[in-house]
Amino acid sequence: MKKAFSVISNFSKEAIDILKNNNIDLTIDDSDNIPNTEELISLLQEYDILIIGVKTLISKEILDHVKSSKIIATLSIGLDHIDEEVRKSNLVNVINVKNANTISVAEHIFSLILALNKRLYESNNLVLQQKGNKKNLQERPDDISNKKLGLIGAGNITKEVIKIAKIFNMSISCYTKNPDNHKDLLNDGVTFKTLDEILKESDIINVSIPLTDETKYLISKDKIDMMKETATFINTSRQDIIDTKALIEKTDKYNTFYVGLDIDLDNYEALLSEYRSNVIVTPHTAGVSKQAIERMDFELANNIVNTIIN
Repeated sequence: MKKAFSVISNFSKEAIDILKNNNIDLTIDDSDNIPNTEELISLLQEYDILIIGVKTLISKEILDHVKSSKIIATLSIGLDHIDEEVRKSNLVNVINVKNANTISVAEHIFSLILALNKRLYESNNLVLQQKGNKKNLQERPDDISNKKLGLIGAGNITKEVIKIAKIFNMSISCYTKNPDNHKDLLNDGVTFKTLDEILKESDIINVSIPLTDETKYLISKDKIDMMKETATFINTSRQDIIDTKALIEKTDKYNTFYVGLDIDLDNYEALLSEYRSNVIVTPHTAGVSKQAIERMDFELANNIVNTIIN
């Protein structure tokens, strides 16, 4: 019997049953403690499987103490919280969830696009200030139909975004490092372009890529300066992909430049706490809808079982 330990306290009953029915003895920590490296080493010495979330940082130090095959299963798409040497280790099998929350994130992306362009945030704020007259809007609402949508990244979330974008009759272009690996997007009318072309030409830009050494600060101040003064920029990926300070400076300069962010706030809490009619920020909630969490738990449990069987 394999022994598993979950840092995630609210792992779903369905997912728990999947593990137990496959002869996996599961212990769940309900303390909401985020274990440090020393604690993680101790857990990996006792358990075969460790179930974590994005807040649990796995450093390469653990490898000095891993003497037998282990599974680290993370309830996330991204893997940047797990050291690359750990991910490449022959003794550690790192498992994530690639599909469960793609629909939820895509819906969130379009909720930001629509809320910004329809000026819902500003309109609601005016009502709360008892200034609820359309004449008080800084700009008239915009339609998003037939706009040019530029997508950075060509993964599962992007594919869901494309499905929704087609409903709005958008012209869709995409930047990806390896377009030859994503030729299926051509069937959806997507045109592959360079990053600079996407940034300069698009009315709406969405970033859906993982954080790596290569993508860190991919959208630098120089790249931000390329965007139209009337563009809408959405990021639901890791915050370090973007120069967030430069992005917000552009919104302060042009009230027609819209920004929607779904990120871990970290060092940007003060910067993003100021009300701006053209900025909406959510604290990394895009992928944690009720349905997404259920699907993620289910997918992760099945992935663990399949890894053991195979």
